[in-house]
This record gives sequence, C-alpha cells and structure tokens, in this order.
Amino acid sequence: MKMQQGKILNLVPGTPEWHALRAKRFTASEAPAMMRKSKYQSRGELLEQKATGITSDVSPQQQQIFDRGHAAEAAARPIAEKIIGEELYPGVLDDEEGGFLASMDGLTMLGTVAWEHKLWSESLAAQVKAGELEEHYTIQLDQQLALSGADKVMFMCSDGTEDRCEWMWYERDESRFKPIESGWAQFRADLAEYKPAEPVTGEVVAASLVDLPAVRVQVTGSIEVADNFRVFEDALRDFIDNKLVRDPKTDQDFADLDSQIKSLKKAEEALKAAEGQILSQVEAVDQAKRTKDMLATLARDNRLMAEKLLAERKKSIKIDIATAARQSVDQHIEKLNSGLEDAVLPKIITDFNMAMKGKRTVATLQGAADDEVARAKIEATEMAERIRANLKTLADAGYEFLFADRQQLVEKDPDDLAAVVKARIADHEKAESERQEREREKIRAEEQRKVEQRQRHEQAEAQRRAEGKCDGNHGGPACADPECWNREENAAAPAESAPTTKTETMSATAAPRHKKPTDAEIIDAVAREFRVSEAVALRWITEIDLSAQQRALAS
Repeated sequence: MKMQQGKILNLVPGTPEWHALRAKRFTASEAPAMMRKSKYQSRGELLEQKATGITSDVSPQQQQIFDRGHAAEAAARPIAEKIIGEELYPGVLDDEEGGFLASMDGLTMLGTVAWEHKLWSESLAAQVKAGELEEHYTIQLDQQLALSGADKVMFMCSDGTEDRCEWMWYERDESRFKPIESGWAQFRADLAEYKPAEPVTGEVVAASLVDLPAVRVQVTGSIEVADNFRVFEDALRDFIDNKLVRDPKTDQDFADLDSQIKSLKKAEEALKAAEGQILSQVEAVDQAKRTKDMLATLARDNRLMAEKLLAERKKSIKIDIATAARQSVDQHIEKLNSGLEDAVLPKIITDFNMAMKGKRTVATLQGAADDEVARAKIEATEMAERIRANLKTLADAGYEFLFADRQQLVEKDPDDLAAVVKARIADHEKAESERQEREREKIRAEEQRKVEQRQRHEQAEAQRRAEGKCDGNHGGPACADPECWNREENAAAPAESAPTTKTETMSATAAPRHKKPTDAEIIDAVAREFRVSEAVALRWITEIDLSAQQRALAS
C-alpha cells in the first residue's frame, strides 16, 4: 500500500497513548528492521513484537542512553531553528488508511522542512560529515518524508552543544519510497501467517555429563630387562650408514638394495616381536597395555562417529531450512505468476547458503533464512507490480504486432518501456504513412494516365470526324466514311450464291451498331455494373486474356 501524507495527531511521544498507537502501526523507526538494515533489531524480532505485542524490557543502561538523547534533542532544537530560520514543532503523523506512522523531532509551520536528531557518536558524526548515511538511518528518514510531505530533512548528530554538532540535508526522493512500501507489504503478509517459535530461555549450553573416571596406572616392584639392543643398534647403524645402497645405478646395485630392504624389514619384525616378548614376560603389564589399547580404540571410534554425526546433522538442518525457505519463495513466485496473464517473473536470485554463513545455532540459521526469504519475496512482488503496470502500458498502446518480445519488454523500467513503445509506434506510423502516400501517389498517377489517355482519344476521334475518316466502328453513327456505310449495307444483304461463314452470319444477325464507347465509358460501365471502383474495373479490363478471346471468336 502506498504511503500517504499523514494526519498530525495531538500525541506526545513516550506517553501510553503514543505507545498504544505505535503497536498498531508500521513506524518509521521500525522500517530499518523491516528492511533488515537495523543495527539493533532483526526482522524476525520485529515480526514477533508486532504479532505478540510484547516488547523487550528497557534496561537501566538503555534508559540512561534514551534520557541523554532526549536531553540532547531539546538542547539542540534552538541550534537547528537558527540554521533553518524557522521554529520547529514536534509532531506525530498518522497514515491511518495505510497503517503507517512517523514521529517527527521537528517540522516547520508549513511542513516543508523536517528535523531529525540523533545522540552524538564519533562514527555517526563521521557519516554526517561525509554526507553518506547508513541505510539504518536513511530508511527512517524516507518514511518520515513520505508521511510529512516535507521537501527535505535536516539530519543532526549532537550532544546538545554547538561544539559537538554535525548536520546535513537529506532531500526528498520519492523513488526511494517504493522499496519501503513493498517491504511493508511483504511484512504485512508475513505477519498474517506468523506462528511464534518455541520459546528459548537463556543461552544454549551442552547438558552436564558425568565425567568418565580418571585413568590411573601404577607399577610396583622392580623389573630387570636383559637385552642386546645396544649391540643391535650399533650393527643397524653401521648397516644403514655404510652398506645401504643410496644411489642404485646398475642391476647389481638394484639387486643389492632389494636384499637390503628385506633385511631391514626383518629387523622391524624382530623388534616388534621383541616388544611382545618383553610384555608377555610381565603378564600384568601386558594385560594393562592390551586393555589400554582397547579402551583408547573404543573412545576414539565413538568420538569420530559423534563428530561425524554432529557435522552431518548440522548440515542436514541447514539444508532443511534452506529447502523450506526456497519452497516458500517458489510458492510466492508461482502465486504472482498466476496473475500476470501470459508473462512470467524473471528468475529471482536467492543465496541461502551465503545468508546462513557463519551462523552457529538453529535460531540464527532460521533467522538468516527468513530474512533472505523476505528479501526475495519483496523483490518478486516489486517485479510483479512492474510487469502488471508494463502489461497495461502495452495493452493501452495497441499495435500488439509491434511487441512480439513482450516478455523482455515488461521486465524493463516503466519509463524505459514507455520510451520503447513511443519509438516503435512512431516508427510504424511513419512507415505506414509513407506506404499510404506511395499508394495515393500511385492512384493519382493512374488517374492522371487515364485522363491523359481519354484526352488523347477524344482528340483523335475529333480529328477523324473532321477529316471524314473511319473511327474503327464501321458504319456507326460517328463514322464519317461513306465507304463504311456502303460496306455495312452490302454485308447486311449478301449474294445467295455466296457461301455463308459463321462470321458473316453473326454480322448479318447482329443488332444495329451504335457509336463506339470511349475507354472511360467502358471503365465506368464495368465499375457501375459490378459496383467496384474505376481502378479495380481498369485492372480487370487490363487482365483480360485477349488471345483467348480471339481464339474463341475464331472458333
């Protein structure tokens, strides 16, 4: 729903009435959390707060910060008024229809300039000096501008003194309102389906376990061991240092080295057997070592199994959360696509793995996934609204055949699409106008040709009558040649002895001839007879197969 300029309420911030109204509205100070940009509250926490109406208790330390902020705001107001040149009045703006709220630290009498104050901090002061605020602040300012109708807001960071006071102007830009409106729309939908999670009390810690008993080994008495390890060591070192082949090159070298390797292997086996002999001769020690080895193996195997189980279960939970989140986004997109006629949403990119990276608990994993779901749904909803608007633009434009690439077109920015539509229609109308002009020119040329032809024919006919020549319509009233009349009379009464041909019979029985019609009269007669234009009649006449007609007459 679009944010509209709110009504100024007679409410004092901090009062029970103010808190009660805030609980029912989507406020400017909550907008950063809704957009997942707040430094103090997550989107999931805001959902829970709005759904349950339960807010966290304010600690004494937090209350001290709030009190310092209110005192600094009051002290900084005259500083801001001096800079602006007008008095500033606090106010609460309520867009009841949309369900939005904004509490303003200050507004000028005409409401064209707003003022927002934050308690001094070195990091925030650095942002103000650079003129680049984090979204944690700009989102709140944008909702304040939308509900106040102000042209700009003075953002000030101070401790109430001029020595520690930094400020900057933040201008109104309505293009920034749309993402906030879309974000609140998705938040409203999520709130309607919200189900409180199982409460978690305190920090999650491992359950206490009964420690395993301490390992204790005690050897009593004296043990005397007789061995020849010193002699064996001297022989072994001499063998390794002086006899072991280090750089085999010949077949003999390789054969000797192979034999030496076997000797060393025998030495290893002998030493291992000696260890067994030592332990076996002291039964208690031998049994203790065997038991120790068994217990160490048992502990190690189960530790490895538990580590693997823990890792796999964490991975499984992460996959389950990501899968459910992906399905939620897909269902939302499917619902949106059902209302987009024959268009579809482009692919909405989600990265739940990156969103959940570094999260150690189920709660934080779920929260990160929920934030990514909300972001994707907001993006999809905004794109669907854009596509619907663009589909209407195309429908209103007409000329459907000009927009065969409608799927690509409806994904464009509305202004860009409007420019494309305007350009294509203009190009089409220009081409159509040129085509129609060519057709009209062709018709004008044809009419001119007929007029000129008619004039030439009439001139020739007049000249023939003046000279007494036959006009081709032998014996007709317009013919001035006496010989034609004589031939006509003779043809009307042929000699009985002369053979009669088919042509002569037709001539003899034909009705009396009249004056030959002009070309224009023939064209006009055909046009009137068949109720067509003279251009069509002329085309029909010119398309007559004269050779075929002559053959028919000859037969």
